[in-house]
Amino acid sequence: MILKGSKKCVLDLVQSRSFLATINTLTKGTKTVVSEYDNWMPKNIHLQKEAQLKDFLKYNFDPLLSSKIVEWWLHIDTTTPNWDFVSTCNINGKRGILLVEAKAHWSELEKERKEKFYDNSASEPSKLNHKEIGKAIEQANTEINNRISGISISRDNCYQLSNRVAYTWWLANQGIPVVLLYLGFLNCLDMNDGINRLFTNDKEWQDCFIKHAEQVGVDKLINRWVDCEKSEFITICKSL
Repeated sequence: MILKGSKKCVLDLVQSRSFLATINTLTKGTKTVVSEYDNWMPKNIHLQKEAQLKDFLKYNFDPLLSSKIVEWWLHIDTTTPNWDFVSTCNINGKRGILLVEAKAHWSELEKERKEKFYDNSASEPSKLNHKEIGKAIEQANTEINNRISGISISRDNCYQLSNRVAYTWWLANQGIPVVLLYLGFLNCLDMNDGINRLFTNDKEWQDCFIKHAEQVGVDKLINRWVDCEKSEFITICKSL
């Protein structure tokens, strides 16, 4: 399989000699440190599987949390969202999680809903999971709005961004501090096919992400710690 786009960029980053220095520069100002003693996914080109949080929690935190996150998100256990990069880390002296969603061109951020489950031919388990996901995101939206008003994450609008924020809230609500990093890769030439519009500088990436985030109020979360009582989370937007 030929790798390209944001997946290739992430793998190139984790395999680079400057990986730890780079990731800690990206999270600078969030009281976050990733060290050689932390565990992250993907590891390298040979271990390139993206992380599901149910698995990451099982092996790096608590198997009980693995079960709880599935029960919160799904009616019937299947797959949960994959993450481009996940790592344990130290956040202000406490063991936390760094979540990264990577993008390499403008069209990767688009208004979306969870389309396939609107098909009447979907299986009954799929329909039940669809309903449960909607409830999970709605719960996160309500709780976040109690702290910062104007948030409107939803299963039916900007689904990927909404589920990223919902998962981030859930982890913080379990006592795990979280940094959610939206990472734009600049001048990703292997995606320059005459159709995709690349990010050529940080301003283009920031403008693109903020415009997308505004659709569900997530722009109000950028660079702000959200106190979830048991812990906290922050959403940041950076480029490489």
